[in-house]
Amino acid sequence: MTDQHPLFAALTGLAARPAPYALLTTPELWTDPHLAGRMLAAHLDPAVDLSTYRASFVARALTWLTETFQVGPGVRVADLGCGPGLYATPLARTGARVTGIDLSEGSLAYARREAAREGTPVRYVQGDYLEWGDAAAEDGERYDLVLLVMRDYCALAPHQRARLLAAVRERLAPGGSFVLDVDAVAAFADVEEGCAYAPGLMDGFWSPEPYTGFRHTFRYAEDEVPGGGPVSLDKYDILTAGGHRVFCNWVRHFTPETLAAELTAAGLTLRKAYGDLAGAPYAPDGPHFAGVAGRG
Repeated sequence: MTDQHPLFAALTGLAARPAPYALLTTPELWTDPHLAGRMLAAHLDPAVDLSTYRASFVARALTWLTETFQVGPGVRVADLGCGPGLYATPLARTGARVTGIDLSEGSLAYARREAAREGTPVRYVQGDYLEWGDAAAEDGERYDLVLLVMRDYCALAPHQRARLLAAVRERLAPGGSFVLDVDAVAAFADVEEGCAYAPGLMDGFWSPEPYTGFRHTFRYAEDEVPGGGPVSLDKYDILTAGGHRVFCNWVRHFTPETLAAELTAAGLTLRKAYGDLAGAPYAPDGPHFAGVAGRG
C-alpha cells in the first residue's frame, strides 16, 4: 500500500465533516484582539450586515421596539451581546434603565465612550451572557425587556441555548418580554456544501499575519443533530507560518414551531412571530424571523 502524500492527508483532514457542535469557537471572535477589532469595525459600518444589521434597519428596529414595548422612563432593558451599544444606548435615551452585556472589551469601551460623550447613562458589563443567570442572586434585577439580536441564538449549541433560556426566565419580570431573531428553515434550503480557499481569505479578517484560509460548508439534517435541526456549519481553517486555528460558525435553523418548543421547555411561551426585529409580518419563506416570548 502506498503511503499517503502528506499534503493529501492534510487536505483530507481539513475537509472532514465534524460531528455536530464538536467544536465551539464563538467566544474567540470577541476575545481575540485582531478578530474583535474586525468585528467591531463591521458593527460600525452602516452599510453591511455582518456583526449587526445595517444602520437603516437598526433605526427601524429601534423605533418598533420602543413603541411596541413602551420603552421609556423606569423600563428595565437588558441587551445580551450588546456589542458597541447600537441598541442599548439609543434605548437608554428614552429614560429606560438599560444594561448591556458583551464579551468584547473593545466593543464595550466604544459603547461606554459614546454613552458618556452624550451623557446617556447605560450600565455596560463585560461578561458571557450565558453566565447571566448565575449572577441573579447577586443583584436580583429583573427586566421588562430582554433582547438578543443578530440571530445570536442560532450560533449556540443545544445545551447553551437551554442555559440561556433558563437565565432569561429567571431574570424576566412578570409580564416582561424576551425578543430574539433566528435563522429560518427556509434559509437552510439555500445552504450548499462546498469549499472555498484563498490566501488571506475574507480580506485578512482572520489574522494580522499572512495566512491561507479554507472555508468548508456542511449541512446536517434534523435527525443528525442532538437537540434537533437542521443545522449548517461554516468551518474556517486558518493556516499561518506559526500554526493552524479552526473557527466554527454553527447555525441552527428554526420554524416558529421548533422555536416555540425550545421556549416551552424552558418555561417560556412564544407569543408571536414576526418577519424581523422591525415588526414586519411573518413570512414562512423568509430567511429569518423574530419572536416575542414571555414567561409561561
